[in-house]
Amino acid sequence: MIQSKQNEQIKTLKKLQSRKGRKKIGAYLIEGPHLVEEAIKSQAPIKGIYYRPDAYQPAYDAYDNEEITEELAAYISETGQSQGVFAWIDLSVQTDFPIEDLQGPVIALDSVQDPGNLGTIIRTADALGYQQILLGSGTVDLYNDKVLRSMQGSHFHLEVVQADLKTSLRKLQERGYYVLASALDDQAQSLTDYQPSDNQWVLVLGNEGQGVSESILALADQKLYIPMAGQAESFNVAVAAGILLYALA
Repeated sequence: MIQSKQNEQIKTLKKLQSRKGRKKIGAYLIEGPHLVEEAIKSQAPIKGIYYRPDAYQPAYDAYDNEEITEELAAYISETGQSQGVFAWIDLSVQTDFPIEDLQGPVIALDSVQDPGNLGTIIRTADALGYQQILLGSGTVDLYNDKVLRSMQGSHFHLEVVQADLKTSLRKLQERGYYVLASALDDQAQSLTDYQPSDNQWVLVLGNEGQGVSESILALADQKLYIPMAGQAESFNVAVAAGILLYALA
């Protein structure tokens, strides 16, 4: 059993709490029995599992694993109350879509900054059967603890790529993809009046405050808006994503 904060493995796990640490080490940390179970079921590249005695599961024996004290579990945890089990997962970040292999719709995010929003969008996409997510620059780190908790393991089921949005959209258009963008302007068409002719499309969703950037909107083949009956100015981006993705599915 590991009992000291000075243990090198524990020091490494603490470093994985920062984006800088994750990038340097090439790994990220998940917490909780559900996320660890999803990682195991999805055959994620688990480098090690750390658990309190009361959180042990026989499935952990298939991996390098260490028992830790309750105090260390609380020390490693980024939540108010530790769930008692952590998995250290190899971080392999893709930086370009395999354009030639793409099949079906793509969801592209332009500077979505709230961790809860990003996680909810990815979880919603997973629930609706989408397979491909493109994260543009300015979007919150996929492996942020709050994003991971919000996704609830959905990132294990999808292909998530971090790449330059303009370059990727142009490549997709060359492949025959139709670029749709969520926007509130006079050129946008109501979602209720639009239906894609096939599944070769990419939907761009934008920043919480500014929406899709002008440079990305300029690439859009079609802008879409969700009609609203009330007085709110707009939908939360994660809510808008759910409505759009359900309607376009």
